[in-house]
Order: sequence, then structure tokens, then C-alpha cells
Amino acid sequence: MRLARSMRAPCLALLSPALAASVLDCGALRVHQLQLGNMQNYQYVLDNGEVAITVDAAWDIGKIRRYIEKMDLRLIGGLYTHGHFDHIGGAFPGSSGPPVQGAAQLQDLPLYLGTNDIEAATLQTKLDASRWHPLKEGDTLPLLGDRVQIWVLDTPGHTLGGVTFWVQGDLEDACGEGLLLTGDTLFLTNVGRTDLPGGDMRTLERSLARLSGAADRAQILPGHSYDAPPKRQDLAVVRKTNAAMKAAVARYSSGLSPLPWLRSKDEL
Repeated sequence: MRLARSMRAPCLALLSPALAASVLDCGALRVHQLQLGNMQNYQYVLDNGEVAITVDAAWDIGKIRRYIEKMDLRLIGGLYTHGHFDHIGGAFPGSSGPPVQGAAQLQDLPLYLGTNDIEAATLQTKLDASRWHPLKEGDTLPLLGDRVQIWVLDTPGHTLGGVTFWVQGDLEDACGEGLLLTGDTLFLTNVGRTDLPGGDMRTLERSLARLSGAADRAQILPGHSYDAPPKRQDLAVVRKTNAAMKAAVARYSSGLSPLPWLRSKDEL
């Protein structure tokens, strides 16, 4: 949910007559960006040619599973950037309408979420806390083989326990210097709202300032299509054009912890 009011051309993989996936081929990794649901959500499938994981899979889980199966891939886990209903599933708070499918329909798989969002997620999805693998800053997830590293960065502010996933490794130039799956922490020209429980603008600004320290050609893959086109962007461009990130960097220009993948092993 947003704040209240040159790369290889991707191929398109057909999902349905009205829906396609933008697929970015990084060599050791493919990234499938799916727009599903009625809140302009991006949901992601990452695969190494044999196995796949999802990121923020909430809407149309059956369709996502069929999409993965048609590529002869085995789905092995679901990663989540934060615990809001449009990313993780469950009912819209205060609504009597049907819930979004979300993690409840992936509970046969390992599910991963920031530690400080698990309590909210149990209320939101009705899944027991034991179903979640808690994530913290500096964790790495060896889910897609030795050629792909997935790092966890704590990026609270939109929610109490929001995380960003940094994906790097033996990737081709189409994926720049790596991928940042930012959920609702950072969009291309805006940021996530902070007026919901667990949100805090100053905390979000610190998260944005830390994210700004990633590589210039890191590809920002946001949680919503509010800014499309484009569907993703170099961090260097986002730093210059996203007013909220610019303000955050100006406010917090020093004194922040380095990004975990830039620290020495002794510091982690």
C-alpha cells in the first residue's frame, strides 16, 4: 500500500488471456513479475530452472501454482516482505468480504517473514506462528542453489518487521548489479504509507537511507505497479527521482549500519 494520496527487453509469458508475466532472464536466475489482484500488486516468482520460490504471493495462488507447474518447476517456498493483507493474505481489516488467499494456501511450503511481523501475520492469516520461518538482518537463504544468494535486510517503517530481499550472484548484465525486492518500503517514485499500525515515517526514512547505499545498478523491484511504466528501475535513477528517498538520504546522511552484504563475516 502506497503513501496516502537499460536492460534486456523482458519476454512475456502468458498466464491467461488477460494477464502476462514480465520475465527477466539473469542467467542463473529468472525473475517473473506478475501483476495480480485488485490493488496493483506485483507478485514474484524466482527460479533457477529447477526450483522456484515466490515473493509476496497473495492473490490468485492457484494461478501462480499452475504457472510454475507449466514450466516444470518445483515450488519450494514463499518469501514475504511484510504482513499486510494484500501481500500475505487474509481479510481486509474491518471488511466482511472474502479474504485474500495468500500464505494460507502455501502452508504446505516453508514460509519466510521478518521476525517483527510474525505476530501481526498470525492474526492476519490465521496461521500459527510456528508456520513462519522468522527472518532477521543478515540472514541468507540458500534456496536457489550456490549461484544465487538471497540476503535479508531489515527495512521497517511501513510495518514493524518489514524486510527487503537482496538477490545477487552469478547473474548476467540484464539484472544490473543485483535485485532489491522492496515490497512497500520503496516504490520507484513513492514509498509505502506509515499511518497503519507498526508504521513510522522516521523509521521508514532510515530504511530508505540504508537502501540508498546499495549499488547504483541494483534493480528496484517494488511491491506495486503504481509507477509503471517502467516496472523496475536502477537504484541510481530512483535516488535522483524519488522525493521521499532524497529526503531520507538528506536527513540520515551518516550514522547508519552498513548493508549486511557489504560487511565482513566477522561483523555479521
